[in-house]
Amino acid sequence: MNDREMYAELNALLGAIGKALDLTSEQTVKAVEADEIAMEMKVDERGERFITVSFQGRSAQIYQGAIRYTPEADEDEDEDEDDEAGCGHGGCGCGSGRGR
Repeated sequence: MNDREMYAELNALLGAIGKALDLTSEQTVKAVEADEIAMEMKVDERGERFITVSFQGRSAQIYQGAIRYTPEADEDEDEDEDDEAGCGHGGCGCGSGRGR
């Protein structure tokens, strides 16, 4: 791959990151330069490669030609999960008596 091709690929990746995280191109570049965007290359269960990006509580998976967003749990779901996981006093068997 020559320099021109590499530049085009990096430009496309930065554009996808900006789109996935709802950032302008300037915001994307500044966040990447400041190391504020976490990026990790992964392979899914079907063997497809993608890049996971995270920034200020938002995250997405960037595939070739597609962006998949990580579902955000609302606050009520988070509380329910805490109760079930224990020891949120909601049925974990710790003997607290709350939630029974």
